[in-house]
Amino acid sequence: MSGSRPSRDHYAVLGLRAEASPEQITSAYRTLIRTLHPDTRPSGPPADAELAEVIAAYRTLHDPLRRSAYDAERDHTRQAAGHPVRIPVRVRSAPDTGARPYLRSAADPRTIASRPPGDPFDRLMAWLFYGI
Repeated sequence: MSGSRPSRDHYAVLGLRAEASPEQITSAYRTLIRTLHPDTRPSGPPADAELAEVIAAYRTLHDPLRRSAYDAERDHTRQAAGHPVRIPVRVRSAPDTGARPYLRSAADPRTIASRPPGDPFDRLMAWLFYGI
């Protein structure tokens, strides 16, 4: 299947989610075939291409071996394309220390006067933002 991946997702062609059962796949295919068949609507290049796309999607998703190979390639392609992977993160609120908000002193606008002098965090922030 590598290299022969269609431009559209087979599940999207049939209007299904990836978790669809074989019965749902067959039902969606039959519904689309009835509406796209050349006997029910005028044929032409766009209609023929759409019908061929539906038939190809059904052939792939109806066969369990082809479907598992397609799903594996689809997942690999989605991960390789840089889709973000959700990582659960627990966020905790910081304890209220009662410290004043960050304020600049009137004497030197580049210093931060909310923490004790020499605080490593303040020195790092001053170095990053102000180059001192």
